[in-house]
Amino acid sequence: MSVLFYRRPDYLNKSSGPINSTECARYVERAKKCERQIPDGLSFDDVLSHKSLPPCSLNDFMDYLVYVEHNAENLQFFLWFKEYTRRFNALPESEKALSPEWVSEAKDPYNLSKEVDKDKELKMGKRGTITTTIANGYDTKEAALFSEDKDSHAKTLKDCASAMAQSVVSPSLATSSTPTTAEVTSQAGLKWQAFSIQPMREEVNRVMRHYIAFNSPRELNLSHRDRSQCLHALQHTTHPSALFLVLKTTEAALRGQSHPNFIRWSICNGNKPRVFFVRTMGVTHILLGFLIAIVLTLSRASRWWRILSALAWFIGISTMVAAYKGLCVILHKSHARNLRPWEQGFDEEMGHTRRNSDSSTANRNIQLASRTGHYDDTDKEDDRDESGSFRPTSLQTFGPKNSFETADWVEKYETKPMLKKVFEDSVWTQDETLRILQDRIVLGANIWAVILTVLFTVVFVALPKGNLY
Repeated sequence: MSVLFYRRPDYLNKSSGPINSTECARYVERAKKCERQIPDGLSFDDVLSHKSLPPCSLNDFMDYLVYVEHNAENLQFFLWFKEYTRRFNALPESEKALSPEWVSEAKDPYNLSKEVDKDKELKMGKRGTITTTIANGYDTKEAALFSEDKDSHAKTLKDCASAMAQSVVSPSLATSSTPTTAEVTSQAGLKWQAFSIQPMREEVNRVMRHYIAFNSPRELNLSHRDRSQCLHALQHTTHPSALFLVLKTTEAALRGQSHPNFIRWSICNGNKPRVFFVRTMGVTHILLGFLIAIVLTLSRASRWWRILSALAWFIGISTMVAAYKGLCVILHKSHARNLRPWEQGFDEEMGHTRRNSDSSTANRNIQLASRTGHYDDTDKEDDRDESGSFRPTSLQTFGPKNSFETADWVEKYETKPMLKKVFEDSVWTQDETLRILQDRIVLGANIWAVILTVLFTVVFVALPKGNLY
């Protein structure tokens, strides 16, 4: 990681259409390239494991996806799947036998996992090959769940088929904006309901209605092929392997697009008005340096007085290079950053407590109600985790459509005076790894400033006197 030539991860736009295998491969290549630009401590796995601190915590990552990238569904589903796999693995063997591992006849998309154990691939002849390796970061004990014998599951399911009843979904769970189970079933190309005796069937049905079905509140950006295959698989089993197609797509987008963009965005310690103000000050100092040098060159004063312009050049160039990468050198001196618009206490006037990333670092239980397996499609879950800290709606598995347009802070921030935006409140940057990256960027800016300042100074000092005044 070069100090002088350190580059933030390049920005990658959100895919305009469904994410297919080609897009997944592109995200995979991007994730590999970003490994050299994103150090340990800010990696995707570290962020999801709560090893990073604000402004790079999991809560900050979710806020970025909701308010900046508008693509939070992938992370919400990914967190649910990780928790769901853990809970499914903890079930008794008698219950897990009711939901056999799903074997797809179609070829799975590119596997993003960093460590793929090829020895665990099960060759199924004409039925194709499935990969039993779980995505990187999952518990190794969970991997054993996917290597169970298929014939044993199929026999158990056949013996239990006659006793299985069709799942019945209460009309109260369906809303005008959420597809019903019958609609999801028709999308899967089936005319029969899933088996309610399978473990966690109700929860899986709700995930289908909430994330996978067409026009669902948090619809994932899936191709028609992957969506249909996943819905078809989930009608037969609640085994986590039925969701592998969706998992690989969402993980590819998170690792190859959302996470690098989030780190690039987090390095910036100032908001847009602040950075624009700093760039303006940098240009002003550079022009001031040239003005001083030109005036002294045209005068009868000693040429050594022209060295005074070097101070203005150094300040201006250093400020400009740092601001080009989104850093305000003034805030950097104290390792501070501007509060994000949604972190500010606009609602304190209404008697509510301000929520920002500093007050939410204790959020560790992402799925509070997942332990019971009972959810509500309408956003009525408890807003607090087991420690009693506030948990934002975006970190809940089931809730309303992700949107920031109706948030209280949007209108108030737009009407906020520009001068107040420039000199906004700031907080300390807690994550040490991020501070090191910022130090390297500022150090690189200072080195470039020294090089260019020396060059400009030597040129002007070498010029003859103008003797005009």
